[in-house]
Order: sequence, then C-alpha cells, then structure tokens
Amino acid sequence: MTEFEPGLSIPNKEHYPYVTRSLVRLFNEGRLPNVKDVIVEPSYGYVSRIEYNDASFRVTYGNDLGLNTGASEDLAKDKGYTKFMLDAIGITVPKGREFLLPWWQEQIAPTQLRKGNNDLLGADMAPNYIDDELAYPVYVKPVSGSKGGGVYRVDGRDELKGVFDQYETDKVRVAVVEEAIDMPDYRLVILDGELISAYQRIPLAVVGNGSDTTESLIENLQNRYIEQGRDTRLDAHDNRIISHLGKRGLGLDYVPASDERLTLASISNLSAGGTSLDVSAEISPRWVELAAKISRNFNLRLCGVDLACQDIASGEAEYSVLEVNASPGLDHYASSGDKQRQIVDELYIKVLNTSQTNR
Repeated sequence: MTEFEPGLSIPNKEHYPYVTRSLVRLFNEGRLPNVKDVIVEPSYGYVSRIEYNDASFRVTYGNDLGLNTGASEDLAKDKGYTKFMLDAIGITVPKGREFLLPWWQEQIAPTQLRKGNNDLLGADMAPNYIDDELAYPVYVKPVSGSKGGGVYRVDGRDELKGVFDQYETDKVRVAVVEEAIDMPDYRLVILDGELISAYQRIPLAVVGNGSDTTESLIENLQNRYIEQGRDTRLDAHDNRIISHLGKRGLGLDYVPASDERLTLASISNLSAGGTSLDVSAEISPRWVELAAKISRNFNLRLCGVDLACQDIASGEAEYSVLEVNASPGLDHYASSGDKQRQIVDELYIKVLNTSQTNR
C-alpha cells in the first residue's frame, strides 16, 4: 500500500535516501517526461518502482539505480576479489593480501581443508606478512563494506592487533591488509564509458580559530553539514579520530591556531566527513580511459573508481586503483555546490528518464 495515488504529486521526505529524493523531485518537477508513474515505499523510501510510458519498469534500491547486474555488483563489493580482478587485467593496485578473522576461520577451515584448499591465511599470519612483504604503515579494511567504515591506517603490530580484535568483535569475516599509497585520492564516476565527474577526495579536517577546542570544531562542522543537507554524522570520539590525533600527540582538547588546518582522519571518503575538489576540467584522458576499461571489464554500466594518482593532469603519473564502487553515492558530492548538484541531476535524468526497453 502507498500513501498516494498514481498520477498525483509524490510526497518527498527528508529521511529518504538521496537517490529516492532526487527521483521524486525530478518527477514532480516534470523533468522525467518518459516516466509515467513512480511508486515509493513510504516508510523509509529505500525502494522505488518506476513505470515508463512504454510499459517497462525500473527498480531502485538505496543508491542502486538498477543499472548493473547482481554478479558485477557483488564483485565490486568484495575488496579482495576486486583487487584480484584489477591485477588480472593489468591495472596497478596496492600490494596486499586477505586474512581470515579467527571466528570465521574456525567455521570454514575444516571443510576447506577437507576439500584440499591449503591456501587459507589467518589473521595471525598478517604481522609477519607485513614485516616481510610490505612494512608499516599499512591500511586495514573489511573485505566488504562501504563509506570508509572500519578502515584504519595502522603503524605497528600493537595497533594491528587492536584493529583485528575489533573486527573479531564486529564479526568481520575477512580483512584486507595492503600497503599505504601516499598519493592524492580521486573518485571518477563513469556511466556507459563516459566520465560523469572527477573529484579529489580530501580527508576530514577542521580549521582552527584560536579559541575553540578540536571537539568543538568538529561539532561546529557537523552543524554546517546538517545545514548543507549532508547526512554525514561525525563522532568526535570515533577511535580513528582519537588515534589519528594521538599519533601527533594531540587530543580533542587541543586548540588549533587561527586558520590552522587540522586533519582528523587518514581516509578521504566523503561519507566519513571528507570534502571534494572538482578536477573534471583538468583530468588527463588516460585516467578516464582507465576508469572506462575497469567499468567494461567489471560489466558495470555505472561505477565509481577510486584512484590514487600523483598528478591527475598527467597521463604519465604514478597511480594505483584503490577500489571500485558499483553504486557510487553522489549525495555528498552534490551537496558541495550548485555545479555539482547540476551534474548529479543530469546523471539521474539521463538514467531515470531512460526506459528499460531503450537502454
């Protein structure tokens, strides 16, 4: 049951996901002329059905616009398999391996060993692997997940153990351990082989005023994000922020000087509070072609490619592809400016106004 009738203006709610809110807004504004009707699950707005004038249908789910196949999306969600596939098609990726957390290893090891799989790597093997093959610092992240959740930059064995202990508590099955790539971080969004947007992702930071503590500055930044319509939720007591500050001998009571920029995290995800800088006008064609190649090989019509690159304007620069995202969330990018919102609107119109028959 819905709380509206077909053909009427559809209620839009602030708590709906950004894709759903955009769909309803664009439909109500008459900017989707090929769409006959839209039905939205009214309680959470996470699911919608679009009916086109030619009687075809599309389903959206969260940030998923209904463009990519299930297998391709599942591949992109697994950071370990993604790394394998990228390496197999000749794409440079950070060196690293996947390790089973103890609780999961206990569950699957007997069957795997019985079937002849002797390649299992337990988390207890990660410290020696890092010493022998990588060296600290390293990045550690759950093999599945998004929005930078559970991702840590680790500087030593004790810190690594702490992360693995937390993973064990959180029932993370597999962790990826990989070398730290210290280059600027970019997100390229590709639709059907064409670049939609390219922007640098800048880690969460606050700017001091000479009087407020770091904790107060984080609270002020959270209030600004709410005013901008970003659904980012900052927690000053996030252990990653505490750890990042602690490595510099600082705490939440530190008072940054006026205009001092204080970085609070080692990851640059916009959903984790990072900011963006549009580089669409200066990006070298090589990186667009690289992202389009990844999109084709993963059979993803829409995808986000996370690229570490020394110089985005140079096709000869050093690079490494960090991750592939099959349902790139664009809400934080859209909230960064009128130009960015227009880019996202145009993407959604291009996708949502195209029937499944004519795709």
